[in-house]
Amino acid sequence: MLIYILYSGKASGILDTEKKTANVRGTVHHLDPGLEVLPGDSIWVGGDSYVVKNPGPYDFATATKRVTQIIQPWDAGVIMSYLSIRPGFRVLESGTGSGSLSYQILRIVGETGSLTSVEINSSYIKMARENVSRLVPSALMKVWTTLEGDISEFQSEEKYDACVLDIPEPWAALKSVSNVLKTGAMLCFYCPTFNQTERTVNALDTYGLFFMDSFEILSRRMLVRNNATRPDNDVIGHTAFLSFAMKLSGLSAKA
Repeated sequence: MLIYILYSGKASGILDTEKKTANVRGTVHHLDPGLEVLPGDSIWVGGDSYVVKNPGPYDFATATKRVTQIIQPWDAGVIMSYLSIRPGFRVLESGTGSGSLSYQILRIVGETGSLTSVEINSSYIKMARENVSRLVPSALMKVWTTLEGDISEFQSEEKYDACVLDIPEPWAALKSVSNVLKTGAMLCFYCPTFNQTERTVNALDTYGLFFMDSFEILSRRMLVRNNATRPDNDVIGHTAFLSFAMKLSGLSAKA
């Protein structure tokens, strides 16, 4: 692992174990070359004390470069759960962005699974691969295929166990996605607006996809202080609507 996260109540930072540097609030601090720091240790940087921890999904924004809004950890956790993604799964995604969801998918499917990410913007692919490579072992990077292109034109002989669409017009990709999903595979589309959600849900039947559910996740931090614990004023009121569908077999039976 190349980096650890430095965490305190005031700020977070990144500790690069190879370069022996700590980056906090944009300032790079050079550490003693002989200093060995492990998760659970405390370290003083720039006059403040930090706890060292392994990076995880909640640290993605701190540990990486990004120019797009990432899928937040609370949304990603529900996506992973609803799609039942597990080790060995073959997952398809589009709308890679900075790679935050890609990172979480790779951590779950493991070396026996695979992730195929289709992204129309080549610069996002480059950034996503750089970001994720800092957080996962090289073996996981080997099971990640990134393709530049439009998911609505995607074709593959491979059949996928699950798919996530984080794109402006998911309804335009339903035909191509349905063609490469296994029967019973689950699909999630991540839409910021009502109109996107409605149009996509209304198109599902046309492509042999069964609508399962649609909802949003709200997260509210707590300020925990002695005799003064209360919700934080800085609340993210809305990220996106999560909608889910299943690929049907086309067969029906009577009991």
